[in-house]
Amino acid sequence: MITIKDVAKYCGVSAMTVSRALNDSKEISKATKEKVLRACRELGYKPNFAAKSLITKTTKMIGLIIPDITNQYYANISKGVSFYLEDRGYGLILCNSDRKKYKEKEYLNFLTEGRVDGIIILPVEPKKEDYEDILKQIPMVMVDNFAEGLDISFVANDNYDGASQIIEHMIKQGYRKIGAIFGSKSSTASNERLRAYKDVLEKNNIAFDQDMIIHSNATFEDGFTLTEHLIHKGVDSIFAINDTVAMGVIKYCYLQGIDIPKDLGVAGYDNIEQSAMLPVPLTTVDQNNKRIGEISVKLLMEQINEALKNETIILKPKLIIRKSCGENK
Repeated sequence: MITIKDVAKYCGVSAMTVSRALNDSKEISKATKEKVLRACRELGYKPNFAAKSLITKTTKMIGLIIPDITNQYYANISKGVSFYLEDRGYGLILCNSDRKKYKEKEYLNFLTEGRVDGIIILPVEPKKEDYEDILKQIPMVMVDNFAEGLDISFVANDNYDGASQIIEHMIKQGYRKIGAIFGSKSSTASNERLRAYKDVLEKNNIAFDQDMIIHSNATFEDGFTLTEHLIHKGVDSIFAINDTVAMGVIKYCYLQGIDIPKDLGVAGYDNIEQSAMLPVPLTTVDQNNKRIGEISVKLLMEQINEALKNETIILKPKLIIRKSCGENK
């Protein structure tokens, strides 16, 4: 069995240096750290973290709670987290709340029972009181949706800016009766996009019609089942809260013989991989999803190692123009 002394001898450094590299210590250089980690992979050295955790009171594990494991946007955030942890000696426990509050609470309780050193959460219907006790026990970073009044590190995109870009684009394409399928009424991300939707309509002298918007659980099934209602309301286009919902809209249109974009314009949000692969590629908004994962876990690791102050990081999304709103691209 390969030991830490074997790795040290292989690298020409001390066992203490190997230990520091495995613990992501700032007391050694980046080059030395990479050299040691590369040697561990080449030699097949596997640290005994279970034994170590009994001594250090750490687990070398991070918990990640996401709302929907089947949604590519959340999968890409998970990839970003996993990529960052890959060479840092940490493992990842991935939990799927399935957009259910009770499941989220169960996972929070599970993870805080000494199983992880910190938690990244993409919360469901977040409220301050749901997380205050958890924050007293363990470092945590919140992503996407924010609990108002909670003192916590937060990472997200500028949802108002992203929705403003895409609604402005739809109007420039000639649409005036823009229906919309938003997320939960308690979602801060969805509410910011709704606020942008209303403001952009007003800016362009288009009356807001409450009957042209619907709140949902932001699933493919919702996109499929809610499209009929919006079409009956006379919309000429639909803005979906995410690309998964947009694909539900597209399936409904396909089965009903509704031509996209000739009969109905469709726009999504997230820029998941599948959105570019559709017969009519989807106009959408890129949310920096993998980068969100990397930034959130970096903030969490800094809190675990150095107890830094909480920080809020808001990224700028980018409009991705394709063909689903009648564009010549």
